[in-house]
Amino acid sequence: MRLKALALAFGLLALQTAAQTATAAAQDLHAYVGAGLRPPVDALIEAFRKETGIAVTAEYGGSGQLLARFAETRTGDLFIPGTTFYTDKLKELDAVADLKVLVVHGPVLAVAPGKAEVIRGFADLAKPGVRVGLGDPQAMALGRTAEDILDKSGQGEAIRRNVTVRAATVKQLALYVLDGNVDAAIIGASEAAQNPGKLSVLAIPPDWYEAEYAPVAVLKTSAAPDAAKRFADFLASDAGLATFQRFGFPPAPKM
Repeated sequence: MRLKALALAFGLLALQTAAQTATAAAQDLHAYVGAGLRPPVDALIEAFRKETGIAVTAEYGGSGQLLARFAETRTGDLFIPGTTFYTDKLKELDAVADLKVLVVHGPVLAVAPGKAEVIRGFADLAKPGVRVGLGDPQAMALGRTAEDILDKSGQGEAIRRNVTVRAATVKQLALYVLDGNVDAAIIGASEAAQNPGKLSVLAIPPDWYEAEYAPVAVLKTSAAPDAAKRFADFLASDAGLATFQRFGFPPAPKM
């Protein structure tokens, strides 16, 4: 009888464990995430998994590319781009169930190692032979911001003649500068913060651009909307915002 009771108990435990595993798997989430947000989002995904048992698979890329992918597939649980420009587009598609603005995604001018004496300001970007990198405005939030910055600088056309590469993601753009493939580029302040001492960083006058804010949208296509909202709330929590801050993304002002 004891053996039968033990076998029954182990059987019930196995069934319970399998049921819990199946429930967690049913709640597993897919998130579209702007490539520049990868370091903090990776850390938060792991912390969320440890706390809840819910796994989040992140698909990283340029926010514009991710928006096109979502529009084509109409699948997924969350969208976390580098700017609300893309969640506004999702609203036009009637795809947003819930939205939270998280952090500021600001730009700086990054100068490659060994070029700090040559490039001291935006006027130097217009000098003959200087290689400039920018983001692709069709693929990433920072690409559109960079175009506004160039226009406000008064050197826009001359600088554009020196553009040798347009990157699809902010990560690519930062690597071009770090590797010396370009002499300078407009990158995210967070990228500079994650590479301390490796780049010369010049501030950009705040009246040359409108600050971008990175949000999280829970998508109406989510098969697990409660779990998706739970993850969005986790990102927007004090602990979540502190993680973003650690990687160079300050919290957005309270509206």
